[in-house]
Amino acid sequence: MLHYVLRFKDMTKRLWLLFVITTVGLISVGLFLRLPKMTSLTDEGTVYLAKREQIRPLQQLKGKRPFTEEEMKLLRQFAQDPDFRIRVRALSALSYTPDPKQREEAIQIAIKSLNDPWSSVRDRALRLLARQNAKEAVPYIIPLLKDPNEYVCERAKKTLEQLGY
Repeated sequence: MLHYVLRFKDMTKRLWLLFVITTVGLISVGLFLRLPKMTSLTDEGTVYLAKREQIRPLQQLKGKRPFTEEEMKLLRQFAQDPDFRIRVRALSALSYTPDPKQREEAIQIAIKSLNDPWSSVRDRALRLLARQNAKEAVPYIIPLLKDPNEYVCERAKKTLEQLGY
């Protein structure tokens, strides 16, 4: 590469070309050093996308039929997933179940989710309890009126109103 630069007789062109080559080299090295970090993010993203694609059809059922035992097993597992986005999707799918037995289980899962560290999970659990008219969950909802997240407080208030309190 250096022999190409030396062909130019004009010193300004030589310096400019050296600058461009150096910059491209530094950028390449920088990208190479960041590659392992980018790969791990991609792996996490791939796992999320795979789980999302598993749960999406269950969300789209919206109560058209009860879940099969295999689907319920998957929803139970996803309701405890490390990724909060998957937990939210599991609660979303469970909120529409028309089956009385599955309804009771969905309510229990939602009650446990009211203590989740992620506000979006708590919010989705409250929505499930409202949709399933879970008056038995009122004692668990009341503490959320003082939740640190203002949106969760509002959702708790709205849920209690929908349940007739």
